Amino acid sequence: MKTTSLIGIGAGILLIAGCATAPHHNNWAGTPPTAATSPADKVWVISAVYGSGTNFADVTYRVDTLLHQPLVEFYARPQWLHADPTPGWNKELVIVYEFKGRRHIFMTGEGGKVSADELIHHAKQR
Repeated sequence: MKTTSLIGIGAGILLIAGCATAPHHNNWAGTPPTAATSPADKVWVISAVYGSGTNFADVTYRVDTLLHQPLVEFYARPQWLHADPTPGWNKELVIVYEFKGRRHIFMTGEGGKVSADELIHHAKQR
C-alpha cells in the first residue's frame, strides 16, 4: 500500500515539475504564431474498414497514415490499404471521420480515389 501511495505522489510531483519547467516562448512581434496546416489537419479519422459482405478489415491506421502525408491521394485497393479480406471480390472502403466537429461517413468502391480534400469536399456537401 505504501508503494502505491509513493508512486502516486512521485507521479504528481513529476507532472507538476514538468509543467513548471516547460519552455515559454515569447512572441516579440505581438502576433499569434502560425502553423503550417494541410487539409488533413482538419480531418480526424475515427475508423476505416475495407472489404465486402461480412468480411471487412480494419484499416483505420493505414488510412490515417496515408491521409496525413503531404499531397497524397490514394485509391481503395489492396495494394494501398495493405489488406485484402475478400480476394477476387469487389470491395468497399468506409471511412468514419470528423470535420469541423461533425461526424461524416465516406464510402467508395474498390479503386475509388481518397484524399483529405475529397473528405472535406464530401463533408461540405452534407
